[in-house]
Amino acid sequence: MFSYTIVGTGAVGGYYGARLAKAGATVRFLARSDYQAIKDNGLTVDSIAGNFTLNPVEVYRDSADIPESDVIAIALKTTANGELPKLLAPLVKPGTVILVMQNGLGMESDIQEAFPLSVVTGALCYICARKEGPGKIVHQDKGSVTVGALTASLDPASPHRAALAGIASDFAKSGVPAEVSDSLGTSRWKKLLWNVPFNGLSVALDCDTREILAEPSSRRMAIRLMEEVARGAAACGFPLEKGSIERMVGYTETMTPYEPSMKLDWDAGRPMEIEALYRAPVRAARSAGVELGAIASLGDLLEFMEAKKNS
Repeated sequence: MFSYTIVGTGAVGGYYGARLAKAGATVRFLARSDYQAIKDNGLTVDSIAGNFTLNPVEVYRDSADIPESDVIAIALKTTANGELPKLLAPLVKPGTVILVMQNGLGMESDIQEAFPLSVVTGALCYICARKEGPGKIVHQDKGSVTVGALTASLDPASPHRAALAGIASDFAKSGVPAEVSDSLGTSRWKKLLWNVPFNGLSVALDCDTREILAEPSSRRMAIRLMEEVARGAAACGFPLEKGSIERMVGYTETMTPYEPSMKLDWDAGRPMEIEALYRAPVRAARSAGVELGAIASLGDLLEFMEAKKNS
């Protein structure tokens, strides 16, 4: 198995990192606010797949103190991405694999520009999880991962292909369903098919996923937003498969009633990921000649709500 450094020990980083460590991988966690709690008490995962506590945990407060790892997994919210060049500088060497486990669009390109000699990959995490307290993760539902490479070249001999195969294998060994995507761009837009409607509407309407789909008016809004995501994907050269919207609606209906990460951030007074989830897709589609009016308007509404709350 690869060795991993998890940058950001929240719901996503804590859950997947703990799974990898439980399966035998060397996993190092960067956890600033939760550092002492994790060092003293370990990392606890309450999961539909079985509860466990990882203790001891190889946890660090400063990235400069972390030994070299094969894979650097970025599980911070995108609102903290301005800190990444400084955080990653001590960790990334030529050939280091960077796995971007974030929601949104465009993060991999920014990271590749900052670290041109690294092997940049992405992970789409389909999971319902939350951090309940310092060092405590609650896994409510789902949990699969799709990994893909920023580069379009997936020659069997390329370092990207080897990295993806190894990461997917490690996730599978840890009990996480994993698959390799031939197109990270397509996979990113497919994940936006869920993130755009359910994150934003959960905040704007103050409700969970089941409530959004149960009420005809909010269900129509969600589907309209999905249709715009699909138009944006096609315009950018990443057309989604026929029936993708219907399958995503069905997938969400099987999910336990869930408040998405943006709703949790809003309720806790943390910044919302408006840029990565709304502004970046709108810009990408506009550059391809397509306007995403409903998505842009939802982004504007969220920005207004955040500004008013902080005023």
